[in-house]
Amino acid sequence: MRRVFAIMSAVAVTSCMAAEMIPDHNADSIDKVPAIKGNVSDADGTPIEYIMVTLDWGTYADKTILYTSSEGHFISEIPHEVIENEGSLTITMSDIDGEENGGCFETMTDMIKLSKEDNGTEAVILDYRLTRATASENSPQS
Repeated sequence: MRRVFAIMSAVAVTSCMAAEMIPDHNADSIDKVPAIKGNVSDADGTPIEYIMVTLDWGTYADKTILYTSSEGHFISEIPHEVIENEGSLTITMSDIDGEENGGCFETMTDMIKLSKEDNGTEAVILDYRLTRATASENSPQS
């Protein structure tokens, strides 16, 4: 069972990253399984690029940090240890470039429990819709 919840913390987004510093991942480029494939879009379904996606594999593997492509895709191989131990994955999507990708978006976190059954030939495919942050949510806190 998956639970999705948005983190409603107020965070000032001030980081500016050049587009060439963030890799453009092609969602079809991975040939290893098992894998996590995801799509990130806004409330209208428009893909959002340059969203930082943090995959926290818990105690079984180091965190993986990647960025959505211009099509809003991200992809990562699932570490063998996570599948074998039926661990959980915490996915956090953060807008790190402010208005550069079409708006400021709220951070979203999702937790997924993985099982040995996920060690097949199909990828775990996820779809996320981020909501725009309001001005007060992006204001510095005193």
